[in-house]
Amino acid sequence: MKSPRGSHRFRIMAALVVAVVFVAGPASAAADSDGSGATEAGAIARYGDWVIDLARGWEGAGACLVWPDELDVPECFDTESGMNRRIAELEAELASASVGGWGGTAAASGSSCASYLRLYDGTSYSGAVLYLRGRGRWLNLADYGFDQRTSSYRIGACAARFADWSDGAGAWYPTWLTEAYDHAPAMLGGWNDDVSSVYLA
Repeated sequence: MKSPRGSHRFRIMAALVVAVVFVAGPASAAADSDGSGATEAGAIARYGDWVIDLARGWEGAGACLVWPDELDVPECFDTESGMNRRIAELEAELASASVGGWGGTAAASGSSCASYLRLYDGTSYSGAVLYLRGRGRWLNLADYGFDQRTSSYRIGACAARFADWSDGAGAWYPTWLTEAYDHAPAMLGGWNDDVSSVYLA
């Protein structure tokens, strides 16, 4: 049987262990943070037979497709042409689903402005490409391993907005250059590799 003194010492040691765990947890999270409150963990994506964390690297992929309304997780490919084939498949599935029936008509009218955005990490639409599709939300590029990498872009049928901080904060790229169907083989001075979040209107 433990003496009262030994029992008291045991309780103190247990309390210290609990305190260390609670202090170490937030400290570890802070170490993984980029200073904006987001941790390093990003979007999990499929790349062939692999599952990768885009925030930690693309593992050799040359093109990644982010379409939350159609895909459970982003999908990555070796080349932009490989990604384009997958986009064509998804669009064909959407078109066939919208044929006939009252519900199909509603779905088609709701997506009349199919908004996409292609960001390239090289000028003149070269290098790795991130394809984003979906409207009415800010997307933080750090989640997809594309923070401050944009050097050229192509915009689809709906306007986009570019911000130099996450969640649309900070300065915005001139909105008159990011309207529907705008594209640019290079960014304005001071904006190359400086976009951190985008919004698809």
